[in-house]
Amino acid sequence: MILNKMIRTKRLKNYDIFLGIFLVFFFILIQVNYATESEKPSLPTGEVPVLITSAGQSPGGVTVSVLCKRNKIDSEYWTLASAENLKNFKTLIIVIGSSLKGMGAAGIDINDELDRIEKLIEEARKQNILIIGMHIEGEARRTGYCEEAISFVAPRVDYLIVRSDGNKDGRFDLISKEKNIPMTIIEETLELDNLLKDMFLKTNQDK
Repeated sequence: MILNKMIRTKRLKNYDIFLGIFLVFFFILIQVNYATESEKPSLPTGEVPVLITSAGQSPGGVTVSVLCKRNKIDSEYWTLASAENLKNFKTLIIVIGSSLKGMGAAGIDINDELDRIEKLIEEARKQNILIIGMHIEGEARRTGYCEEAISFVAPRVDYLIVRSDGNKDGRFDLISKEKNIPMTIIEETLELDNLLKDMFLKTNQDK
């Protein structure tokens, strides 16, 4: 009788210890999830029409343009968009990624390209146009003149959208933190489809 009572007491103690450990881990998990959600930045409220261009003449700008057209987001893609072209546009998307072939076809070099982008950003600032920087072609576009384009564009935008494999070295994380620029990381380029809908369609449907 006494032995059975001791066994039951031991079992209750073990149960209490197990329950205590479970509750500790449960509350830690809740706090981690809450912190993750809290740290995730809100997407910017974009307005149409949208002007899309590339910093480096990579094909990424075409990808963004196709996704916008598919979702009926009023937008235009201009390979060599200039400051003068910003009139009547409400949002500027600059897709970062260099292509020697693309710049060759456009008849420009990286200095010409960055000079164009600098004037474009300056004019967008004057007109209070939202500037979104994107690096959506991943690690493959971290070559050539892409590093110069990242250094020049990323610190000057209002919001960053970056594919994770293009940020393996944490370079965009560093820029985001140093310049206090909110950033969304995506795993696949197609995730941009829903982001564009959230930024532009919901906003403009409510008007």
